[in-house]
Amino acid sequence: MEQFTKFFKVLIPIAYLIGVAGISIKIDNPQYFRVTAYFVPLSFLMLMLFHKPTNRRFWLIMALIGIMGFSIEAIGTNTGLIFGCYTYGGSLGPGLFGTPFNMAINWMMLVYLVAFVLQHWNTSVTLKSVASASILTVFDWILEPVAIRLDMWRWDMVTPPLHNYIGWFLFSLLVFSIFYRFAPKLQNPLAFIFAVMHGLFFIALNLIFRLI
Repeated sequence: MEQFTKFFKVLIPIAYLIGVAGISIKIDNPQYFRVTAYFVPLSFLMLMLFHKPTNRRFWLIMALIGIMGFSIEAIGTNTGLIFGCYTYGGSLGPGLFGTPFNMAINWMMLVYLVAFVLQHWNTSVTLKSVASASILTVFDWILEPVAIRLDMWRWDMVTPPLHNYIGWFLFSLLVFSIFYRFAPKLQNPLAFIFAVMHGLFFIALNLIFRLI
């Protein structure tokens, strides 16, 4: 298992770097961006293969986060009340109610990675949840220009409205409050490198798109 861990610790940065380079080169070819529909579940599967402990409580909490994430996105895109008026493009793959199934995986992965990084912070669940929700809200601010260019979703307005970020913060706060109270401690040799590369990936693309 240790050899596999070392292998994936090398593979993960390479995969993200290839993604940045490929997207930058193929920016005028939207069909290329459909690889996102496969990259998201494969990344999450790889992350979960190295997760411990694999008990029932953990999987129930993760399933709950996925259902909540998908539901809030479906309500949001069909009503415009939570995040603003937006619709999903084709890059994230198939879905239901105008919402890609990958959004459930996306919420599970983001919550898992942020929680892994902050889980050992010795403070109250409330303060840790506020900090985690703040991190995800900043991440969404970085993500938005990239997601729009990659046809993940599009806004009726030119830019996301303010209440998109308010909605992200409040929903993330609820999700993290549940996760920190009920999920077991996370052990995963790949989680930190995934968290770092995932953040750097969207920061790099954000900067690149500002120059293109």
